[in-house]
Amino acid sequence: MLRGFHHVALRVTDLDRSRAFYSALPGFVLDQDFPDLEKLRFRIGDSRTRLVLCAPLPGTPAGDRFSERRIGLDHIAVGVGGGRRSLEELERALCAIGAPTDGVTLDRAGVLSLITFRDPDNIQWELFEEQ
Repeated sequence: MLRGFHHVALRVTDLDRSRAFYSALPGFVLDQDFPDLEKLRFRIGDSRTRLVLCAPLPGTPAGDRFSERRIGLDHIAVGVGGGRRSLEELERALCAIGAPTDGVTLDRAGVLSLITFRDPDNIQWELFEEQ
């Protein structure tokens, strides 16, 4: 019955900055803007999964940034088809928009290729080769 994630919602410090960043990422398409709710929704590739970006809630500390050293989210990984060549193209696109990466590397098992990068709020993303 379960079909996977419907959406992942992230709180961001600056919705306009995050809109620009995610809109520039290959495969992320803004498909809904909810100005009254201070939310944006992106489609990710050809999957059914959506990314929802939300403005900070009242009471969020000024200057707050993501840290995987707290309980909760560690990182988000998205599958990429097309093998290493697709990842190399994505790595060039990430560099072009100023999202630093360590290049295309192998996972800890030394089997699958991936790219790791961070968004403007320091949230780590992985683009993972799917076989």
